[in-house]
Amino acid sequence: MAQSTHYSVKLAPDFEHQLLKGDETIEVQADAGEVEWQKQAGLRVMSANVADGDVTVNEQAVRVRLRSGGKHILRVKYTATAWRGIRWFGSAVPRRDYSRDSGFATAFYCEAWIVCNTSPGQRATLRLEIVIPSREGGNMGFRAVGPGTRGREWRARDGDHFVFEQSDPVQTYLFSFGVARLAVAVNGKFSIYAQKMEASKEAFAKTEDAYAFLRSIASIDPMNSHYAQVFLPGPSMGQEAAGMALLSQDNMADLVDKDDVKLMAHELAHQWWGVTVGIQSWSDFWLNEGFAEFMSIAYIERHQGRAAYDQQIAELRDRMKKLREEGKDRPLHWEKWKDSHEALGQIPYVKGALFLARLRTELGDEIFWRGIGLYTSANARRLVDSRDFERAMEKANGRDLKALFDEAVYR
Repeated sequence: MAQSTHYSVKLAPDFEHQLLKGDETIEVQADAGEVEWQKQAGLRVMSANVADGDVTVNEQAVRVRLRSGGKHILRVKYTATAWRGIRWFGSAVPRRDYSRDSGFATAFYCEAWIVCNTSPGQRATLRLEIVIPSREGGNMGFRAVGPGTRGREWRARDGDHFVFEQSDPVQTYLFSFGVARLAVAVNGKFSIYAQKMEASKEAFAKTEDAYAFLRSIASIDPMNSHYAQVFLPGPSMGQEAAGMALLSQDNMADLVDKDDVKLMAHELAHQWWGVTVGIQSWSDFWLNEGFAEFMSIAYIERHQGRAAYDQQIAELRDRMKKLREEGKDRPLHWEKWKDSHEALGQIPYVKGALFLARLRTELGDEIFWRGIGLYTSANARRLVDSRDFERAMEKANGRDLKALFDEAVYR
C-alpha cells in the first residue's frame, strides 16, 4: 500500500502565456512495486526521478516502479497550461501590463497543476510556494492566497514569494489556491481577500455569525484555526479548500447587498464536513456536499426564519423531481463512480440535503442535532463512509435506523 505523505511545490506563473512552471517533491511511503500519481494532459513533465526506482510518464499518470520498500522521494519539474482545474481570468497579459482582472485560480482538480494522488482515501500535508514575477514597479498588487496557514512572504530578484503550509493531512482536492490583484483584511480568525474592501466589515459580521452557528452544530472546532474567504475576479464560483474558500467579487456583492448567505455558509460548512471529516471514497461524496448544502439552508433558517428554510427545501424537492424525470437519480452511496469528475453532479447536493432534512423531521430537532454533533466530533481528522454517519445517528436516537438508511442511502 502506497501513501503519499507530503507534497512540496514551488510554482511560478507566466501571465503572458497563461502557464505555470512547477518544481515538486512528493514524499511517499510504499512497498516495492508500482506507485501511480495522476496528471492531466495539460501538465507536461519535463523531468521526473526517484532513487531506487524507474519512472514512466504518460498523458494521465506518472508511474514509479520501486525496487525497495520504505520512504521514497519523487522529484518532478513540469509546466501546466489551462485545463480543467485551472481558471485564468481575462486574456493573456502582455509583458508590461498587469490587467486588474487578470490572475488565476485552481479548483478541485489538483492534477491540473501538480502531479498528485487524487483518491479521497489518501491525505497528505502540503508546502506551497508561489512566486509572482516582478515587473517594472513591482507586481502591481498581485498576491497569492493558498490553503492552510499563511507563511512567509518576501520579495526577491525573481519576484514576490508567498508560502502556505497545510500541516494537517487533507485530501489533495483541498489544495486549491488563487492569484489576483487583492487587498487583505484580517479580523481575528477570519481573513477576507478582495479587490474592493468597502463591504468587508459586513462580510466579516455575516461570516462570524455563520461560523458560530456551524461550530455549535459540529460541537468541535474545524481543523484549520484560521479561515480565509477569497473574492476573485470573474463570474460566481464556489470552491472549498483547507482553511479557505475561493469565491468571486460578485459573490461578495450578493452576500452584502442582497443578504444572500447561502454560498458563503455552504463553503464555510465544508471546513467541518469535507476538511475536518473526510470521505473514504467518491462513493460517499454526499457526506461532503449534501451536508454543506443542508447546513447552508439550516443557517438560512437561523438568519432569515423558518419560512426561508421551507422555501429552500421546496426548491430542492422540485430539483430532485426534475432529476428523476431526466433519469439521473441514483443512490446516495454509489460505488460505480470511476473518479472525482464522475462523482460530481447534483445528486450528492440535492438528494443528500433532502435526506438530512427528512432525518431532521423524523427524528426531531433534539435527536437530529445531537447526532450531527456526535458524528462530527467522533470522526474529526478521520475518513468516513455512510455507515459511520448511520452509527452516529443510531447512537443519538437509541434505536436501529438500518431500514431507513437502506431505503434512502443505499437504494
